[in-house]
Amino acid sequence: MNVSREMIVSPRNTHEHQPLLTGPHEWFEALDQRTFGNGRERWIASVLSVRGDDGDWWIDVASAENPAANVVLRLSRRATVFHAVAALRRHRPRAESCAPVIDVSCA
Repeated sequence: MNVSREMIVSPRNTHEHQPLLTGPHEWFEALDQRTFGNGRERWIASVLSVRGDDGDWWIDVASAENPAANVVLRLSRRATVFHAVAALRRHRPRAESCAPVIDVSCA
């Protein structure tokens, strides 16, 4: 499993400033079809799945252009859309044998 910890931010919708999202549908709406990067590095996020357990949200996000180029965000329950977007802004989609996992937590 590949793990990287990266963060930066961009504006989006009403979920952006909401302190905490409590359901998978809110995470889907907040991240799906969001554009990241510029020029040749530009990509559109396609949320493949959102699952929650007792401590974390697990969000599988792919490039809409290439669903094999995906990443899994493991977000603490205290993380916000701001944190998730920051992590995805630094991610560069690429197809790998195993999707990288980005840990996103909020102290």
